[in-house]
Amino acid sequence: MYATVADMIARYGETQIIRLSRPEDRTAETVDETKVNTALSDAGDIIDGYIRGRYHVPVAVPPESIIRATCILARYDLAQGEHTNPGDEMTAARKDTISWLENIARELVNLDIPAAEPAGPTVNSGPRMSDRDRFMSLDTLRGF
Repeated sequence: MYATVADMIARYGETQIIRLSRPEDRTAETVDETKVNTALSDAGDIIDGYIRGRYHVPVAVPPESIIRATCILARYDLAQGEHTNPGDEMTAARKDTISWLENIARELVNLDIPAAEPAGPTVNSGPRMSDRDRFMSLDTLRGF
C-alpha cells in the first residue's frame, strides 16, 4: 500500500474520511480503518497496473505524487456506495489521476524512482557473425 489511513486524514480531514468510511452511520466518530485500507489497497493495485511496465512494483519508497494518487483513487472508491455517489470534484480528480497514470505508462511522464529492466532484448544482443578474411577483393580480382 502506498498510502495510509493517516495520509487520507491529513489530506481530506478526519470528518470526511469518517463519513466516507461509514456512510450509513451519521453519528460515527471513528474511521472504519478496514474499509479505508481496502480502498487504499485497491488504489495501489490500479497504480501498479499502470506503472508495472516501467518501474519495479510495488514501489519501495513511493514519491509524494504516488501517495497523492493513491489517496485520490481511494477517496473516489470510498464515495461509491449504495447511498452515496462521488461528487464532481472527486470525479474530476480521479479522471486527472488516471490520465496522469496513462501518461506514465506511455512514457510521457517520469517518476523519480528506479526504472525496471527492459523486457525485450538488450542492445547488442542480436546474432553475431564472424568469418575468415576475404580472399576476393578489388585488388585480387584485377585483371579478370
